[in-house]
Amino acid sequence: MQTGEVLIIGAGAIGGTIGAIIQSANKDVYFVNRKGDHYDAIKKNGLLIEDFEKPFTIPIENNIKDFDRKFKHILVVVKNLDTEKAMKDIKSVLTPNSLVYSLQNGFGNTDIMAKYLPQEQIVAGVVGWGATKSEPGRIRITSKTGNFILGFEAGNNSDDQRLIEMKSLLDLWRPTILTDNIVGYRWSKLIVNSVIAPLSALFDLTIGELYNHKILSQIMGDTKREGIHIAEANNITLEKVDNINLRSFLYKARTKDSLFTRIKFGLLSNIIKLVSIKRHGAIKSSLLWDLKAGRKTEVDFINGYIVKKAKEFGLEAPLNSFLVKAIQEIENKKREIGMQNLEEIVEKSRISREKVKEQELK
Repeated sequence: MQTGEVLIIGAGAIGGTIGAIIQSANKDVYFVNRKGDHYDAIKKNGLLIEDFEKPFTIPIENNIKDFDRKFKHILVVVKNLDTEKAMKDIKSVLTPNSLVYSLQNGFGNTDIMAKYLPQEQIVAGVVGWGATKSEPGRIRITSKTGNFILGFEAGNNSDDQRLIEMKSLLDLWRPTILTDNIVGYRWSKLIVNSVIAPLSALFDLTIGELYNHKILSQIMGDTKREGIHIAEANNITLEKVDNINLRSFLYKARTKDSLFTRIKFGLLSNIIKLVSIKRHGAIKSSLLWDLKAGRKTEVDFINGYIVKKAKEFGLEAPLNSFLVKAIQEIENKKREIGMQNLEEIVEKSRISREKVKEQELK
């Protein structure tokens, strides 16, 4: 059977853009995507990336078993909730030397993959730039800044020649970092997502509106601090996100912080806020669009994962626990989206601050 270069499972905004860029370098790339308007548009007219003149004509199927070839690199870019389905038939396109990459938000997806694949074939990744599907078959790039970051979760394999080969392909679009601490990068991205995604969804606000709301910006900071606390309890070495120290994102001074630290991180926090509003201020969370469409969200893979890791260490994560509960209640039509949720989350934020201080002293 013939061996192809790259198969992308999920031709949405991120997966579609990656496929188009790889094909633009005359590389062999194929899509798998579920049937629907987006699939039909790509099948009939090709995939259009705004700012590119012509559509990209990339072979696409809706069933992984329809391919008569195996692939060196398989990129999984579906929603976390669809990971299990994507994995069930993946052996039909694998060689013993293939790598399968999770380029998804949140945590837990590689655990699902490990049910179907040897650990040494699974690569975790972080996507630092953004895109959105503006209409079926059409994608708009929302942020061209940010890197790809790839690595094996067990670490110590960033010099793997297969990873280096994938890096050369992804470098065509954005700089790609190979790391032995992909878990630290993923946790940093997880914490940022845990702050922005559920709050945007709960209140139907853009990132800029969250930042500029005095009370909600404080709650964002409390959510970040809670996430960092749980990461440190799990002995995670957090890495920079877009070259930004996570502590300077929504910085709030701690008792043990020196005057120099307070001034330095305080200034950095204000700069990050201004840059974030400029780059991403008009964007709303994908969790919000899922809720408005009546779909189940990925909150279990974001805030829910932080809650899970807290419980494993006998800790509490009041804010993340509340956000999981609130989003699930909206999914189940037991809570409404809107500012009426503010009073309740303010109280949870206060409890979180006290709990983090208490747990840090143990």
